[in-house]
Amino acid sequence: MSKIKSFEKSDLKRDQKVLIYGAGRYGELAYWGLKQLGIDVNFFIDEYRAGDEMLGIPVISPIEMTEYTNDIILLASYNYFAEMYYLAKESGAKYIYDILNLLVMEYDESVLSEYLQDEKHNYMKYKNVVENMLQNKLVINHCEIVLTECCSLKCKDCANLMQYYKKPEHLDIDEIISSFNNFLDSVDMLLDLRLLGGEPFIYPHLDRIVNEYKNNDKIRRIAIYTNSTIVPSENVLDALRNVKTVVHMSDYGNASRKIGLLEEKFNEAGIEYYIHRYEKWKNIGNVCKRDYNAATLKNIYQTCVMGKCYTLYRGKFYLCPRAAHGERLGFFSNPADEFVDFNGTINVSEKRKELQELVARNTYITACNYCNGSSLKSESIPAAIQV
Repeated sequence: MSKIKSFEKSDLKRDQKVLIYGAGRYGELAYWGLKQLGIDVNFFIDEYRAGDEMLGIPVISPIEMTEYTNDIILLASYNYFAEMYYLAKESGAKYIYDILNLLVMEYDESVLSEYLQDEKHNYMKYKNVVENMLQNKLVINHCEIVLTECCSLKCKDCANLMQYYKKPEHLDIDEIISSFNNFLDSVDMLLDLRLLGGEPFIYPHLDRIVNEYKNNDKIRRIAIYTNSTIVPSENVLDALRNVKTVVHMSDYGNASRKIGLLEEKFNEAGIEYYIHRYEKWKNIGNVCKRDYNAATLKNIYQTCVMGKCYTLYRGKFYLCPRAAHGERLGFFSNPADEFVDFNGTINVSEKRKELQELVARNTYITACNYCNGSSLKSESIPAAIQV
């Protein structure tokens, strides 16, 4: 891949249109950055939202890029950055840019959601993807490590299937560290290490995990995801008190009963955190087999907002948490090409190749046939209803 220039206002010539490739979070951040420059967006480009609108702007399909070869194409994704670049090049686009300069612009962030503010502040994630793609390095955007199946809530519609565990367990700390070290040996960089459960503040060794990896140069950030029901111990608070770690707090109203106390504790300790208010979830459904046809399975996989939600569970790296927990709970079995096993002694070059093949996968997986799918058009249901 040749070097890509970051877009500047001076790059826009008279009569050129501006198209943002990616109608997700980074697309919206690019939009707000352009707005600060007084530049209008003509189209968003997104295969799965084509025909819709985003922020009042039409969304077109990537195949329509051939009509805009002399216009500006901005690559607004880190999950699919390389794929977007090559598709834009193949369409004949002459003016392709990354959006880094738009991400670092300063403006009133009250127009952004909590998640968008977090993505904007963590712009290095996007920068690292751009720079390392150019060097053909294996950069994994995120990896969710499941620390425990135990949870302080029992949500009827939990997408990660925690409600189905009859005898939930804490995962062995040494096995987690061993398998995750094997994973790290196989990659060049991990942008987000996400620690979750269940409820991670229940896990008795959370401080050890954070302390183990907070100074690891391959990991750019550590994020804890909590349902805001448990106040962590002083040892955990001490571990979280570092520039690399951030806490994401879900606000489910009355269910998130410790959210005020958590805010107080985190403010006192100087711990970075974000609060995300959830009133609705997507209705992913139960874990019964659907018997979808191939076309439906392809659509579910390619439109899934949880797609490529990389999960390391019991030493195996999966493309989504439903695949991991659905297998553990006995609802289905995943074939060998749908996960990478990092347990035990590994051949690093072989595991690296397996991982590259898995993250590049563009065909549906077994878990898709046990799921309603989670697209932007999926039915919404009340969040965090307790069993």
